[in-house]
Amino acid sequence: MPVFAITLLMVGLSCGVIGLLGNNDDLWRAGLFMVLTAVPLLIIRAVHNSQRVSEDQLTAADQAGYMRALDHVARGLLDAPAPRRGGHRDRAERVAGNVITLRPHQSTAPERKAQ
Repeated sequence: MPVFAITLLMVGLSCGVIGLLGNNDDLWRAGLFMVLTAVPLLIIRAVHNSQRVSEDQLTAADQAGYMRALDHVARGLLDAPAPRRGGHRDRAERVAGNVITLRPHQSTAPERKAQ
């Protein structure tokens, strides 16, 4: 199926370009039809291939995730300090040195002013 779809796409593109350059509307329309027929076939094939995973690939992904989790625990990224004072979180949290926050943590609450 992918050979057929790719061939149909290439022939359709060629016919479309030749039809456009040669002012041949019928050839251009035929090329457009072939391209519009080939693109969904290629999309279906890509989705089908992405959803087929072998047992070896699943094992490798599971092993990589496990190793990453061990690395995060070893660096202290997953160890959160215990909450103090009955469940209230500390204002200043420990952050690893290689983490860049999008919104920096404020250690003090911003001042509120009456309007």
